[in-house]
Order: sequence, then structure tokens, then C-alpha cells
Amino acid sequence: MAALLDGFDFAALDEMLDGLGADAWLLYDFHGVNPVATRVLGIHGMGTRRFFVLLPRSGKGAPVAVAHRIELASFDGFPGDVRPYAAWRELHATLGPLVAGKTLAMEVSPRDGVPYLDRVPHGVVQLLEGFGARVVSSAPLVTRFAARWSPAELAGHRRAAEALAGIAQEALRWAGSELARGSEVRETAVQRRVMDAFGRAGLVTDHPPIVGFQANSANPHYEPLEGDDRSLQAGEVLLLDLWAGPPPGARHRVRRPDVDGVRRSRTRRRGAARMGDGARRARRGGRPAARALGSSGGHRGGA
Repeated sequence: MAALLDGFDFAALDEMLDGLGADAWLLYDFHGVNPVATRVLGIHGMGTRRFFVLLPRSGKGAPVAVAHRIELASFDGFPGDVRPYAAWRELHATLGPLVAGKTLAMEVSPRDGVPYLDRVPHGVVQLLEGFGARVVSSAPLVTRFAARWSPAELAGHRRAAEALAGIAQEALRWAGSELARGSEVRETAVQRRVMDAFGRAGLVTDHPPIVGFQANSANPHYEPLEGDDRSLQAGEVLLLDLWAGPPPGARHRVRRPDVDGVRRSRTRRRGAARMGDGARRARRGGRPAARALGSSGGHRGGA
């Protein structure tokens, strides 16, 4: 496992802190509320207590981590000073002198303008301000140090995208051909087929794909339920909205429809097909009812 802050560009941090008028970047997390902190630091595993990590400008001291005594193992190899605490009074007594009088960049967004960035609770900001600190948004730092993909992540994203394109095409073709043969095609059946394809391709997802027929395709958060889902009819619209990627940390080959993947991307594809005259022609021996066609906005098919 790589050391914490392994390869971190402190020179770039100095330059960006100067642009923000900040003395340091203060990273905070509690129960995973701020994924920026764990991504920048490289912390893995369970975390159930608050931690604060101060990354100051060069010449202003070494990095400092304030961490609970039962979770000090998470900070093994930390390139700076680790200051333990147990009770909240001890946390305050340690944190107060560390931040007093400093301008700190943190994951906040004024007026919640960017919800994905607004990760630090207001109570934590109040606590720090009570110690005499000033908090500014770390948005440029997040863009530079947390939101940028590594070459391996970019490669994994591209490979996952190719795999998902093939899975979407196959699912639309299958639905069209089954309808053309006169077989029943249900929303949950298409959903299961896509999930099975994810497994064969070595992809994972946090939620099954959205599959909606006709009126259900207009609901962006529709979830088909077994026994309460819709059966596809000729002339109806089929929506397939799917997203997946390689498992976090995976470096094995990801099988496609033949694609390999590396690491941690969640790629999304959106497909639609109208099962219309093509389905009727297919029943008479013509072409398949759904044909998948690439488009810039995602994945669409027509018959």
C-alpha cells in the first residue's frame, strides 16, 4: 500500500494557496462525509472518528494530522506530525492552537453553490472560526488534486465506456429480437441481462440499470420491480440507462464484449430504442427490431 500523500505536489499546493490567500489546506472527514480528504491523503479502510489534516505552505512547518487514538493506524507513514486525541475536549485543545489566526482552505461552497464540493459541516466551520480561523473554499485545490484522473483511471474509464457501449447495444438488440419472435420482454428481464453482462465483463455498479418502457421511460429515477414491471409492446420506447466501472483498486483485465479496464471509473451510458415497424418487419423475416447507433450524447437506437 502506498504511503499517505505519496507523490503529492507540495510545490503546486504552495502556488495555489497563494492564489487563494490561504495559509494551509485543512482536510476534514468523519464517517466518509468528505471523500476529497481520503482521496488526497490516500487513506483506506474503516474510519469512524473525526480527523483533521493540515497541509501548510512550505516553510510553515510539516503537515499535521489530528486523529483519534483508536484510528492512529490509518496514519502510519504520514509524512508529518500525528497528534492523537480521545475526548472532544482533547480534540479542541489540540486543534485550537493549530488553526488559530490562519486562513484555511476547506471543502465548502458558498451558499451551497456546488453541492458536490460542500462537504464540511457548518458546525465544523463554526468550531474553527471560534478558534480564530477563517475558512475559504478549496475548490481550485479539489480540481487540481482530487478531481483529476490518473493515467490509469483515464484508461479504465475509456475501457469501461467501451464495455458499456457493447452491453447496451447487445441488450437493445436482444429486446428487439425477442419481441420480433413474439416472446414477452419485461423491464426486469432486460435489467437482469445487463447485470449478468456486468458480471461477465468484470464491472461493478452501485445500482442496477434503469430500464423503462413507454411511459416509464419518462421517469429518470424509475426502478422496475419484479411482478410490477411493464411488458414491452411493438411501437413502444425502451429506455436503458446504465453505469458501471472496474472495482476500486482493480488492476486485472476487465473482460468486455472485449474490453479491459483498470481502476475506478463509473461510466454512464444511456440508450433508447423504439420498437416499431422494425419489429413487425422482423417477424416477417426482416431485420432485428432494435438497431444500436452511436451518438455524441450517449447511446441511442432506432428501428
